[in-house]
Amino acid sequence: MVKKSATITPDAVNDEDESDLPARAIRIFLSYSHKDKNLSGELKKKLERNGFETFMAHEDIEPSKKWEEEIIRNLKKCDIFIPIISKNFKESKWTDQETGIAFAEDKLIIPINIGLVPYGFIGKYQALKYDENISHTCEKIMDTIRKSPIYDRVKDFFIKRFVKSEHFSEANERVEKLELFETFTVDQINEIIRGYVNNYEIRGGFKSSPFVDSLFKKYSDVIDPELKEKYEACPETEIQVTIF
Repeated sequence: MVKKSATITPDAVNDEDESDLPARAIRIFLSYSHKDKNLSGELKKKLERNGFETFMAHEDIEPSKKWEEEIIRNLKKCDIFIPIISKNFKESKWTDQETGIAFAEDKLIIPINIGLVPYGFIGKYQALKYDENISHTCEKIMDTIRKSPIYDRVKDFFIKRFVKSEHFSEANERVEKLELFETFTVDQINEIIRGYVNNYEIRGGFKSSPFVDSLFKKYSDVIDPELKEKYEACPETEIQVTIF
């Protein structure tokens, strides 16, 4: 990595936040039968560990709230609708209505097939087959999202999470999501470089620091000149390695 003699301390840069990327989380609405609550709950946990804001009616509606109003409100504000289609799903009095609203609102719909293929409004959608492994199912969901129209918004969100990492380990974990993306826009590249300059934790991550350095070398010609100068002037940072 190229370094210059100018000194920029963490205190001098961490107060800056010049980001133009959206900070809002990507929201997922899980539609399921209450009989499949346990499976849905495991999927919710996994999706949230991946950074998604995930709504699950039985867990997320406060007792005092009007059930129907909260469901409709969360359906309208979600980005991704995931119906967990099982025999129980089809027998529920709520799930088909939720699906109809999601379809009418033109949400990204990713059906999960648990013994039943999509029908009705979403009969044309290819479902992801659940193989009794939540991690594999999440990987399939992520792969579908990467091929979807909201792909760039998802990248923006994961970049925003990355640049706000509060610990070396967090930066190392979050950079793994960025490694899944094959391309970045000019704005996204500049956001990542700015995050490195402003965030000591990213500079000290044994995964995050090399990742940003590789982007800097690959996309050097599109990086803002002033930002490039700040990057090259960053002080050497001791790489932190977590011992297990």
